[in-house]
Amino acid sequence: MSIRPRTPTLHFQLPLLAAIAFIGGCIPSANISAPPPFETEELDSVLAVSVDLSGSFANRFSEQAYPLLLDVTDRFFRTGMGQDNRVVLSQMSGNSRVVLFDGTASELRSRFASPEELAGFLRSKSQPERSPIFDATRETIDYVVGIDGIGDRTRVLTVILSDMRESESDQSKRTTQGRKMLESLKRYREQGGAIACYCVDQNETQRWRRIFDLAGFDPGYSLISNDLVENPTLPTFD
Repeated sequence: MSIRPRTPTLHFQLPLLAAIAFIGGCIPSANISAPPPFETEELDSVLAVSVDLSGSFANRFSEQAYPLLLDVTDRFFRTGMGQDNRVVLSQMSGNSRVVLFDGTASELRSRFASPEELAGFLRSKSQPERSPIFDATRETIDYVVGIDGIGDRTRVLTVILSDMRESESDQSKRTTQGRKMLESLKRYREQGGAIACYCVDQNETQRWRRIFDLAGFDPGYSLISNDLVENPTLPTFD
């Protein structure tokens, strides 16, 4: 698959109002589909959502993060064209398996009927004592970049629900992991991807703005929010 740069057409203007239409849960990781061996038609939309269930953030999932996750998914697919979509769900705790689900929006919503069910599934796949944010972000982004069917017209968005505080204490390892993540973000951006981070710790805001700047995200292609607020802004495509 060739990766070609695109002219930025992304901006922030639409509030998120709708909810609970597309995500109702997720399918066990064993059901992640393998990429087809032959050419496929170009996808209309790809949305990746990465959830951090480590530390105190885990307690905010059902009441705040889950509704926001629903809002983001609903808005993204309702404002897009076409029906060929993919949803990727990943987690950002210490578990070695990052990507938990890959399928259509309708497959995702059919699995769970409540935030408690989805939260329970995510917690069962998480190790909340660690938050390897750099590695989890890289693995999620690399997975998205490798999805078959992404073309020049595919809308690609990654949403991260996390305080974005890296748990690795070894400075040398942190630097290595951060550099690898940065290279992945550059490839993702070259493919036309956008990224939005919600509930970012105030002390991490400048770090991540610098990271996204170094990765080459144009204005409108990245968003950092410090709160899980009602009706947050979201990147939208013209």
